[in-house]
Amino acid sequence: MKISLFLILVLGLSLSACAMQEGDFPSLAKRPYEDAPAITDTAAPTPAQMATLPVALRNAVDAAIRQSNAAHQAFLGDLPKVKQSVSAARGAAPSSESWVVAQVQLSSLETDRSPSISALADMDALYMQRLDQEFSGEEKGAAALIAKSRERIEAQVSNQQQEIEKLKSGLR
Repeated sequence: MKISLFLILVLGLSLSACAMQEGDFPSLAKRPYEDAPAITDTAAPTPAQMATLPVALRNAVDAAIRQSNAAHQAFLGDLPKVKQSVSAARGAAPSSESWVVAQVQLSSLETDRSPSISALADMDALYMQRLDQEFSGEEKGAAALIAKSRERIEAQVSNQQQEIEKLKSGLR
């Protein structure tokens, strides 16, 4: 009897902790920025816009763009050959010759895209550095230009990832 009375008392107290208390709780409604439209314009900043960047920053942004573009061209150049190998290996047993060839070529494709990923990381660092400068009041503007250039590189990396995922799913 004592155990059941104790159990009822403990359960009652524990359930009372779940009851709504009076107070100022944060709203669970969407914030305005949560409904903001996604940025889909990946047009490159114009040369006149880029000229407003400090020289060292402009050179770093240009270098990252060139690096990513070169890697993307290499990726696109190798893509048809890899697609052909994956198509030939579709349905093949793992460890079969055609499957291994397709895996090796997929790895080569991942290597092709590595400089694009590195360029994206460089752009992230440049963007964050510029934002810090703008928030501290040291320098004004230019973060938006870096962000626009970054979006172009991100679009390339995303495209590469989608292609690789499609190819990998063909080998499963």
